[in-house]
Amino acid sequence: MMNQKKYYSLPCPCGSGNPFDECCFRPGAQRSGNPMDEVMLALKEAQKDHQFSSMKDAEQFMQEFMIRRNTTPRDEFAGLSPSQMRSILYTPFGAPDIATFADVLPTDPCCTATSLFKALAEAIGDKGLKPTAAGNLPRNTVRDISIALNGTDTFGSERFRYRIQKEADYFDLQLIRFVAGFAGLIKKHKGHFILTRKCRTILDRHGMAGIWPELFRAYAETYNWACSDGYGALHLLQHSFLYTLYLLHRFGLEERDGLFYANAFLRAFPAFLDEISPMYSISPEEIAISSYLNRVIDRFAGFFGLAHVEKSERKFGEKRIYKIRALPLLDQAIHFHIP
Repeated sequence: MMNQKKYYSLPCPCGSGNPFDECCFRPGAQRSGNPMDEVMLALKEAQKDHQFSSMKDAEQFMQEFMIRRNTTPRDEFAGLSPSQMRSILYTPFGAPDIATFADVLPTDPCCTATSLFKALAEAIGDKGLKPTAAGNLPRNTVRDISIALNGTDTFGSERFRYRIQKEADYFDLQLIRFVAGFAGLIKKHKGHFILTRKCRTILDRHGMAGIWPELFRAYAETYNWACSDGYGALHLLQHSFLYTLYLLHRFGLEERDGLFYANAFLRAFPAFLDEISPMYSISPEEIAISSYLNRVIDRFAGFFGLAHVEKSERKFGEKRIYKIRALPLLDQAIHFHIP
């Protein structure tokens, strides 16, 4: 009897070593929402007319398939490939083929973050600033900075105003103090807040044009964004910060509704909804949109002057409307290298 030639099946991408149609893609093995499902379907379609005479041929086909898949732009990623998205998520400051960040801006930026830092640095001055017993900024210093920047030493809504009694009442100022500490610009020394040698050197050489990149990186990498609101951890919002900046770079020339960016984020990361538990009568989708617009668009892009964020006054029972457009500082601070 003539020996039949042996043909080999593709190995499963999960790494088990078994043929993929006997492993993750065997009938009944798929789970709803499993991100491997789409890969398996595409792989099954790609190899249906192929026969492999050796395991080496099968592995070569698999390798070429995965390279094509990982480097092909995807609509759900706004034209980025899966490989580029991995770089954006896991090495945002270490992916020069995606984006590079300016060490010094061409001009002094105008934004909330640097306005607060400049006022704080002036208050600390050459002599330093003695903290309270709790380790915070003195109340009078906080009030003076609020008056200088906001014209008032009160906080709260228009209907309910309260006079500042402690640093935490001026949250943005407390936030920038924390971030400046993470950036190595401010520290406590001999019972006083002082400006570090690093900070003084940058200020002398570049002013706020050199301080902004330090604050930006510390905010993006080190500060925990969940401390700024009550939405919970939701770490993906922070880990994907560069993707939002890419969206603003690509679409931000025209003013757009906040839902445009929130929906673009959810198209790229649909599994984000799985991180959210319903709250009272609010759906996970509503929480996802609200947390994204507040934490990423307003508290990050707006805070650092990368986008103009206009919010409508929210009345009881109504949703807040966001209008967003990119500002020139975005392209001055981050240079995207994506066609």
